[in-house]
Amino acid sequence: MRACAERQGLLVARFYRDEAESGVKEDRKQLRRLLRDCRAGRVGSVILPSLDCLSRDVRIAENLFHEFATLGVDILIADMPTYNGRDRKDVLVRQIREAIAEENRKEIIERLWKGRQECVRRGLFPGGNVPYGFRRSGKRLQVDVAETKIVERIFGLAASGWRPTAVAMALNAEGLVRRNGRPWTQRQVAAVLERKCFYRDGLIRYGLITARNESLALLKLWRR
Repeated sequence: MRACAERQGLLVARFYRDEAESGVKEDRKQLRRLLRDCRAGRVGSVILPSLDCLSRDVRIAENLFHEFATLGVDILIADMPTYNGRDRKDVLVRQIREAIAEENRKEIIERLWKGRQECVRRGLFPGGNVPYGFRRSGKRLQVDVAETKIVERIFGLAASGWRPTAVAMALNAEGLVRRNGRPWTQRQVAAVLERKCFYRDGLIRYGLITARNESLALLKLWRR
């Protein structure tokens, strides 16, 4: 990007880094800051390393390009070094590349969706956040004994009629903390209780696909 700026005789004054932010999100902290600076007249040109760094959604990307143009902000694209936003052919190429980026994103999501569904059909956990009471071992889940005791305690108190808020207070009073070392809250306790079918029967669900894996039925395992 600096090389791109040098070729245009520009000085890079600031970087706007949306690290670990999805390219399909319209409300991104650094993107908001960039737009705010553009509207205040503090930015004359914006250099993008690539189109998909701006957005992987055609609608969002086109809305942003329209706003940049309205504000009189020039756009340079590092991997499209000859791009000229005032040339209709260049704009058409840009829009085609935006559509390709969006389609690639959708294809990745679809592959991920199908892969997770297949995991469930095979009785495997589909991925994402590891349920409390387990830890990840390769691609499988392994019982965490310390967390299992807390899960058993949560369901035991709930079976006695305790509400999630009271359960959280009891866990904290007993010095039992969450995986991240923070105190238990009503919301976190409720999240564990909502997975009753998983903890009791090993029922795994992803979308409309469900399967049962009794090796993940934590409450039954602990009673054994």
